[in-house]
Amino acid sequence: MATSPTISRTDLQRVLPTFRKAAALIDVHPSFISRAVRDLGITPVEWGRRERYLQIPDVLLIATHARRSAVEEVAGGLVELAEQQAPELAGWVTAEAEQFLAALPAPESEESDTFIAELHSELPGEWADRAEAIYRRHLND
Repeated sequence: MATSPTISRTDLQRVLPTFRKAAALIDVHPSFISRAVRDLGITPVEWGRRERYLQIPDVLLIATHARRSAVEEVAGGLVELAEQQAPELAGWVTAEAEQFLAALPAPESEESDTFIAELHSELPGEWADRAEAIYRRHLND
């Protein structure tokens, strides 16, 4: 985690996002981050009295609750930020993000009657049947 003894506080400060940067990555208002931190029981990393920083898994946890940007996109944004601010720590940020993503439950596929109805309304009969068969075959894979 972000409290790794091999990474100095100064280096962590370069790669951990502030509330404002996290909000930009997740595509929410900074006040949403403050509320999410409170509601989810997250303890921000504080340096001085002005800035509060979030650990990599905490940013991704907030992203899962915000449902604005895909969690994978937010993880990519965190890696890009690290590559710009501290390239030597980009691998660590990547590992933190991958560990979080690996722990997420696999998405459940939902059969979408709306999607199938749209296929049948937009495509000629035979093509709609073929498209539905392909869709169902990949849905069950």
